[in-house]
Amino acid sequence: MPKKFRLACRDCDTDECDGVNKIPSTWIEVDEIQTLAESRKEVSVNDAAKSVFAWYTHLGICPDCQKN
Repeated sequence: MPKKFRLACRDCDTDECDGVNKIPSTWIEVDEIQTLAESRKEVSVNDAAKSVFAWYTHLGICPDCQKN
């Protein structure tokens, strides 16, 4: 089974690459932030170490934001 990536953009937070099997070559500066299992864990609103908005496994810069 192919590995799934949940890729978000650092600038616009697009979710168009949520659940992709391969990181698109058009994205740059992509870093792994957490594992897929970690991205799916429920986060308490009282947890100052994690954000409830950190749904992604990887962060990078999408092609649209590279143009700007």
